[in-house]
Amino acid sequence: MAHQFTVDASISGVSLEQFKQLIKDTDLHEAVCRRIPGDNLEILESNLNGDIYTLRREYNLDVNIPDIAKKLLKDAFRLKRSDVTNVDQLTSTVELGANLPLQATSSRTVTGDANQVNFKLNWIVKVKVPLIGGMLEKHAEGEIRRFSDLEISIVEDEIKKKLAATA
Repeated sequence: MAHQFTVDASISGVSLEQFKQLIKDTDLHEAVCRRIPGDNLEILESNLNGDIYTLRREYNLDVNIPDIAKKLLKDAFRLKRSDVTNVDQLTSTVELGANLPLQATSSRTVTGDANQVNFKLNWIVKVKVPLIGGMLEKHAEGEIRRFSDLEISIVEDEIKKKLAATA
């Protein structure tokens, strides 16, 4: 059975309307990608088509993984990530893949008001490795939570930079 969890986060000082306008800017998304810790980033697709924004990328993340996983991965963790966002409805699907038998998906919703933006990510993680899959799923949750917190703080910084530049 897959491991499920939810990540909740907020950005204060940004209205939902401001956020809705800024997420249509592909440069903003790409700037966030470039600031995520890791190396060898390849942005494979960054395209806004109507209300649908697609961002596909691959990179080597700087992750803390159990020793047994390091042996399986031979010290290489290449993450493949695809985000498909409806910029009008503020919903997304996120899919993660890696060089291990990992399936991780999330449905993301953004809500808010005149003072803050709220993010809710409902994750499902499945690692198909006999005997240690459950342990790796729980570890993946910790890493996803850590990177989600980092990504939200980078998004907040990039949004506030854009807002300051237009003020």
